[in-house]
Amino acid sequence: KKSASNITALEVWGSKVMVATEDGALQILQEQPGAHVVEFEVVDQRRQFSKKPVVQMQVADSLGVVVSLTTDMVQINELPSFEMSAQLLKTRGATVFALSLDLTPAVLCCGAKKKLLFFRWDGSGFTEWREVSIPDTPTCLSWCGDAICVGAGKKYHLVTPSDGGEKSLFDSNTAPPTSFTLPGNKEMLLQRDNISVFQDAGGRPSRKYGLCWTEPPVALVFVFPYLIAVLPKVVEVQLMETQATVQSMSLRASRIAAAPGARAAFLVANNCVDVYRLRAVAMPRQVDALLEGEQYETCLALCNLCATEPAIAAKADGVRRSYAHTLFLNYQFDKALALLAQAPSLDPRDTLALFPDLADPSYTPSAQVPAPPPDLKGHKLLRAQVALIKYLRAIRRRVAEGAGAGGGGGGGGGS
Repeated sequence: KKSASNITALEVWGSKVMVATEDGALQILQEQPGAHVVEFEVVDQRRQFSKKPVVQMQVADSLGVVVSLTTDMVQINELPSFEMSAQLLKTRGATVFALSLDLTPAVLCCGAKKKLLFFRWDGSGFTEWREVSIPDTPTCLSWCGDAICVGAGKKYHLVTPSDGGEKSLFDSNTAPPTSFTLPGNKEMLLQRDNISVFQDAGGRPSRKYGLCWTEPPVALVFVFPYLIAVLPKVVEVQLMETQATVQSMSLRASRIAAAPGARAAFLVANNCVDVYRLRAVAMPRQVDALLEGEQYETCLALCNLCATEPAIAAKADGVRRSYAHTLFLNYQFDKALALLAQAPSLDPRDTLALFPDLADPSYTPSAQVPAPPPDLKGHKLLRAQVALIKYLRAIRRRVAEGAGAGGGGGGGGGS
């Protein structure tokens, strides 16, 4: 959707998209049902939403308001009327805000000059609560648990407003400070150079790995099961569990907002006049594409994350089989047979077919089984056979557990 004026802020509100422009106007866009080509139309607008350009917005449905930061101060508008109910005069000169709806009551933090201003929801509006001084002007804020992470200058700080406690974390080095809280409000990503570092609510590393991007992101959102990053020249998509980049789009975007319910994200691009929607293709199609591209680890991670979806669960064992065959041909026998042991729908006789001397000549495998490596003998053959013994023991345990529970067991041909 193209805008007549430069877009300065973007927010998702249910099935609608809120677009603020440099002239202080607000447009509400919604997808038109039934159209052959996806089209978004303006379903509502407020030409005088604010006197100054809005640079940040956050919808708080549970409070019935939208919080906006203009180039002047923070303002509160009622939903769905968009009538202004308050201007927080103390926030004049604010550069960023973050609203936590996970705290009770909700807490709004505004970064202004070298201060953090905290406001609490009193049932009808925000009232002043705390003020905390910081070393530099804040450029990013992210709540994590009951603490807020502040990017100021080139350093990250963790501030707990309930007691005023402050903890210095680390520098962002060559990257401008960028922070993002992951779903669940227990982990956040802090940018350091071109790596997103995982931290918990106490400011401690929460994972042993980070996420590498081709350039430092300027914004991040999470749309299950992917992280989408806006970089200066491209938009990159990663799966956290494998740290693998699954897609890169040549698109110069400036802002992004997630629509988790629709598994989509909206981007402002092309010199701030266009709004694009990125929507994930159906998960089964994603699995097929990853499998075809032999991106086995990413494909398997996607299957595990979406295991509750019947269409994905039905494909999971086939993915394990294809990955295991590739590992087997590369002499990673333990990992290959362990994967096959995790595939209850596969007949163990298919696995035995990897060992021609042990296979039942009268049995036809349910899927094509690769020929073993030509040099599978001596020490390599011994390693493969040891892995097979572990596999058969795992199958025997599964059959015994199934029989003990009154089930039919999932072993097929036995051992």
